Amino acid sequence: MTRHLGRTLLPALLSATVLLGAPAHAERVVTEDLSGDAEAWVAEQEFQFVPAPQEASVDVVRTVASFGERRLRVRVHFRDLEVRARHSVSLLVRTPRSSFLAAAERRSARATTTRFQRRGIGPAPCGGLRADHDGRADVVTVSVPARCIGDPRWVRLGATVTATPRTDPDNPSTVFYFADDAHGDTFDDEALALGPRIHRG
Repeated sequence: MTRHLGRTLLPALLSATVLLGAPAHAERVVTEDLSGDAEAWVAEQEFQFVPAPQEASVDVVRTVASFGERRLRVRVHFRDLEVRARHSVSLLVRTPRSSFLAAAERRSARATTTRFQRRGIGPAPCGGLRADHDGRADVVTVSVPARCIGDPRWVRLGATVTATPRTDPDNPSTVFYFADDAHGDTFDDEALALGPRIHRG
């Protein structure tokens, strides 16, 4: 699948900004994503994507991140974070030495659960990893302790969102999956788009 990068990515690097309790000197990076660029596929035709602009629950419009001395904090803003059978935000955290995956998943109205792993190796311990789905604010927040990612000087972020609907009224036997890449206008989990460097402050 051909990727189209850059034209929907609008980074704003703002220093001396407080974000979710981060130190005042932590760098804050905002990336904007094209509204209405969610895509869909069905289980029988996996990864044959079609546009799904109506699916607001996975449609990322903005990602806000800051990297303080103790934590990397990421807020993923959606057009309309509706309840779904399954809703998952996956972060790729690339450091100068390695890459990590942190995921926040919610099933229906249950509490958000988290997963963490070192990319290419598998699950890794990460005490203090936190995440939350806030439907009223249309935001999913993920907070990763800096020690879990090796206390690097900087990181780059990729973010993808996937979800399934509660039911398909037209065809209950067909399960639709929806997805969006927070830094690109097409979805490809094998070629995830990355935002700019976020320096530790």
